[in-house]
Amino acid sequence: MLLRTRGAGRTDGFALWRIVAWLMLLLAAYGCLQYSLHAEQLWGVLKQLPDGNTGDAAQLHKMLAWDVGYFAVAFGVVVICAGAILRQAWARPALQVVAILLALGWGLAGGLMLLSQWREFSQGVMMTNAQAPLDEASLQALDHVRRSFLIAMATKAAAVPVLLWLAWWLSRPQVKAGFRKLRR
Repeated sequence: MLLRTRGAGRTDGFALWRIVAWLMLLLAAYGCLQYSLHAEQLWGVLKQLPDGNTGDAAQLHKMLAWDVGYFAVAFGVVVICAGAILRQAWARPALQVVAILLALGWGLAGGLMLLSQWREFSQGVMMTNAQAPLDEASLQALDHVRRSFLIAMATKAAAVPVLLWLAWWLSRPQVKAGFRKLRR
């Protein structure tokens, strides 16, 4: 039998919400890696700046602060997802909040911002192209940017309903029953 019941209300076996939590964990871990590598590069550039270059140093410090902040958030998502996968009771409501915040903030608001930036970018390309036709290398770079934009928009559009579904699914009584409190 694929699903076995073990304990009160707990089922083992296939659960789509756990796959979504695993994907979130893996993507957040990848984000941690990206932010730490970028922060390391910034730190290297910051150490090489001359002492009198305060304007560039201030900008690099701001970028470094963003990297540290994003790293902390991504690491928090990793911990929450791991707790939910291990069915720790504290992680279920935390994962619900994270899923809703990601759906609304990263997916919806981020998608709208990306869309507005795309319009500005497209207008700039049209104005540049009207003055002089683009060469082959520029056209290939532009095609790469278009593909990247479409992938980002499709990912955000697909993630919003999945994340909202996850938050809803975690509130169901049969899912709640599968989580356990920490043993002391």
